Amino acid sequence: MKADAEEICNPSIQLKQQFANPDETYRPQPFWFLNHELEKTELESQIQSMFEAGVGGVVLHARHGMQMPYLSPEFMEVLEFCTAECKKRNMVVWLYDEENWPSGTLGGRLTREQPEYRMRYLRIEEKRYVRDAPQESLKLDFASHDHNELIAILAYHAVNRDGEWLLHDEPENITHYWGREWTPNHADDSYIVLACWSCEIAEGITFAQGYYLDTLNPKAVQSFIRMSYEPFLALKPYYGSTIQGVFTDEPGLMIHDGFFGVEAIRTAVHDVEATLPGLVFAWTEGMAERYQLENGYDLIPRLGALLYRVADGSRSTRQQYYDTITRWYVDGYHAAIRTWCEQSGLLYIGHTLEEPVWGQARSQGNQTRVLQQFHYAGVDYLTPGIGSKANPHRIVSVKTAASVAQLNRKERVICEAFGASGHGYSMRQRRLDANFMAFLGVNLFIPHAFYYSFAGYRKTDFPPTEFKHAPHWLHYRAFADYIGRLSLLGTKGKRTPEVLLLSPIHTVYETMFTSGEADMHPASDVLFSLLSDRLLRSSIDYDYVDECQLHEALLVEGEGLQFDGHGHGYSILVMPEIEVLSRDVAARLVSFVKQGGTLIAIGKIPQHSESLRHDPVLLKDIQQLFGSDPPHGKLRAVGKGHSLFYSMDDAVHQGGQSQRLDQLEAFCIQLGELIREPPVIRWDWIEGQSDDLISVERRIGNLVYVWLMNWSQHSVTIKLICDAKKGGLQEWELESGRVCSIDAGSFLSFVPGELRVLSVSPQESSSFPQERTDHAEYTEQACQGDKSFSANLVEVILDEQWGFRTAGPNVLLLDQWHVTLNDRHSRMNATMPGQVNTYRTAFGMTPKLIERLQSRCGSDRSGKAGEESWGRMELLLDDVDQNIPSHIGFLQRRRNLEIFVNGVRQEALRRSSWQDGDYDSVDLTPHLLAGENELEILTVSLLEPMPAISFPAFLIGPFAIENDTTLNTDVEQWGGCWNTAGYPYYSGTGVYSQQVDLSNVNLAANEELWLEAEDIRETASLYVNDIEAGIRLWPPYQWNITPYIQEGLNEMNLHAANTLENLYGKSALTSGINGQVRLIRRTRRTSQTQHHNKS
Repeated sequence: MKADAEEICNPSIQLKQQFANPDETYRPQPFWFLNHELEKTELESQIQSMFEAGVGGVVLHARHGMQMPYLSPEFMEVLEFCTAECKKRNMVVWLYDEENWPSGTLGGRLTREQPEYRMRYLRIEEKRYVRDAPQESLKLDFASHDHNELIAILAYHAVNRDGEWLLHDEPENITHYWGREWTPNHADDSYIVLACWSCEIAEGITFAQGYYLDTLNPKAVQSFIRMSYEPFLALKPYYGSTIQGVFTDEPGLMIHDGFFGVEAIRTAVHDVEATLPGLVFAWTEGMAERYQLENGYDLIPRLGALLYRVADGSRSTRQQYYDTITRWYVDGYHAAIRTWCEQSGLLYIGHTLEEPVWGQARSQGNQTRVLQQFHYAGVDYLTPGIGSKANPHRIVSVKTAASVAQLNRKERVICEAFGASGHGYSMRQRRLDANFMAFLGVNLFIPHAFYYSFAGYRKTDFPPTEFKHAPHWLHYRAFADYIGRLSLLGTKGKRTPEVLLLSPIHTVYETMFTSGEADMHPASDVLFSLLSDRLLRSSIDYDYVDECQLHEALLVEGEGLQFDGHGHGYSILVMPEIEVLSRDVAARLVSFVKQGGTLIAIGKIPQHSESLRHDPVLLKDIQQLFGSDPPHGKLRAVGKGHSLFYSMDDAVHQGGQSQRLDQLEAFCIQLGELIREPPVIRWDWIEGQSDDLISVERRIGNLVYVWLMNWSQHSVTIKLICDAKKGGLQEWELESGRVCSIDAGSFLSFVPGELRVLSVSPQESSSFPQERTDHAEYTEQACQGDKSFSANLVEVILDEQWGFRTAGPNVLLLDQWHVTLNDRHSRMNATMPGQVNTYRTAFGMTPKLIERLQSRCGSDRSGKAGEESWGRMELLLDDVDQNIPSHIGFLQRRRNLEIFVNGVRQEALRRSSWQDGDYDSVDLTPHLLAGENELEILTVSLLEPMPAISFPAFLIGPFAIENDTTLNTDVEQWGGCWNTAGYPYYSGTGVYSQQVDLSNVNLAANEELWLEAEDIRETASLYVNDIEAGIRLWPPYQWNITPYIQEGLNEMNLHAANTLENLYGKSALTSGINGQVRLIRRTRRTSQTQHHNKS
């Protein structure tokens, strides 16, 4: 009992137990696309499959292809059924507030029924009257467009200074000249004339030909809440327990066209390039009156300031405009929904449109203020990859969410992950992306997506699938465990960075439009992204901070800035290319520095406030901080702290170290010298480059967890340097769930994308049994550097030829057909009434294959089509509906779709068990012949819409493909990748078998035998003498087989699974064993302590 009590009370023991088997809250909680006819038996079966595969919960997501109306009684019954089934399994449920996405329209229904709630844009188009041009007047022939209301035509006196057009305020309102010639009063001056329109968003900007919601209008959002959220009250008994909250997806104050560009897109059938003239900005019904009420001045005469700088230096209009629309959007949409959720006992989660900062400004106003409203900060991470040094585009969005979570004390950072990465997205790519997300701060993964059905166009809905259709599904439990461990350590661990990066959002507001033209890549935005990357490469931890957070920060002398009750302080604040800084924040920064902080300006020193260019009030504080002409790279004492200006001018970086480093890398070296706390672990490089391995520290109790990630494309090896006084050093093995002690001088190797977590403890409790490992991943070079290790010895190179079979039927892709429309010579003619279209193709079969099929199936023809059988050749059709047409079809006993093989009419289609239950199949075996076989599909219209074959068909069975369309008996021996062995379109598991004689292999007590595969595409499980030795989702493909071998002959069975790209992407990607497989004798260091290697 005493031991049990100690175990309960010891947080370290509890954490290790959770790490071995993470709770559901840390496991993947995917979008579950409810996208077809939703049958309770299938729903329950899929939930059970998820549960068995280690999935922790689901987001119930109505998606393209769902056959019942969204929020109908039938749909609500499905939600309740799924929730009840998840409750039985202790799985988490999140509701999704929209049909498809983006959130806000109920699949377009809200904005069709209530057109007054459609989003509006401000559209500004211009004409110029230039004094040097030969013109006496200007024709104000601005065209009128449907659903556009003219606000005003404004003539601004303009001046060109240093190539930039500036506007004088107090424009002349010349709206009454619309359509006529206008002659300025002062013909010797230049004028910029702006026509300002209130422009309804285009129909079709969302799905179902929908209009998007006016998210700046609180009445519109309240209507959305009534129509979308209140129906969920039927599930209230589950709130706060099984149902955790509601997910909102990609709302915005400007939607996708405003996020990706600056034009009002009007794509039309007769003009697909149609775009309304001018540039668009966020707007709402009644905006002018509402804006004047809140800000005290008329916005209309100042609209030109959104596109041009003002000659008198005023900046207040542009800054106040973005501040106002952000406030209306945050309060009207996010705060309103958050309040509804809180009153209902639910969490409000989701994500918006996030990156880059320019896009944040356009679609969210201020992303930090938006994320503060979520209970869990959220982001999405779609398409594969982590960016590059030259284009580090993946960092800002995730880091923004993680920083809001850090500074505003939000427990979780969610990520809609992996979507739009394609059918060929491998587990090794998932590891890279998941590790990078977790490294940056994601600790709740919402995979995009698990598809209820893959039928028809559904499989194109931004794949990949994580679910049962994918070959990796048999191995998914290992991935779910891995994600669970990442999320557990990421949630429990708390970072303590010293560095803050000030968001350039206010500078971006000022620089995103100049001289009437958009700059979608402002210098401050670009530098912000590059600096974020270089800090990671230098293993300098940091958070982003917005001015709104600096307003609320606590300033503690000697500690720096503290946020939201954190005891942790930030002592360094970096301003990357910041030109605009508010007066009150500048005053706070003076106090911050004088009380011991360090303030760094990179590239530029702020000169302009939120209200005035070259603001003397701001400049007074800047003068205190940086002086009048600060030198590059020199610390300047200010009170108890320091300021530093780091120039990005190429001239100051000539010569010396910065010839070898880019300017920001050199800056990070200098910044690293200012960090107060040194890293708890250092290392020497054995293999790799200095920025290949990135690290971050997280603290749990008295343990420091060091996350080390190889984000390069090649292997890395290091030798640890750790102060022995810091106590025990352990590795938390993300794949196995074990926690093992390692030596302070251990060699660690990392394959590309690998992340390893080490913990350092001042004193590890002796009450917990310790495992000890000396990792076997070290390279021969590393072994030579440390004589306590002996090199790996190659014992056996396995035969290149393996016994081979596929775990499922092979596939011939039928995507090329000869089509005869209105076929008057079809097998079943229809001329009056009706029409027949015939799809014809052919494939060959060898006599050997026919003989084998007959020998396998001839004795038993009682099975139904669609059942798994190795003796059948089945035709699979995707997204067809075979039926008997009414009246004429019924009387003539004809189907709307008929299949003939070699002239013989086939039986009716039945539901298939291959790939997807919504596919249909028929057994062709009895009518196949040696030689060429003709396959015909007749689509029949008897006064109904004509059916069609819209997706590739599949011929499946026990065969190998020769010469593209000739089928022979399946392969029984093969060495290497199966895509070149007659299985180019096979997506599934290939089983490789080989007997290995180990009679001459004698292992010493300190030796182990490992099987190593050079490469496998993609996931693999190994069985030795019918005992599973482990699953490998990604490189390195290594198994410790010592416990499973026996003297003499040993059976090795390697089950490899590829991706769905071969099947659905029509690409014969490398699949299976790809290179040499060998047995390695590894010698472990002799020690008094028992050793264990990773397996």
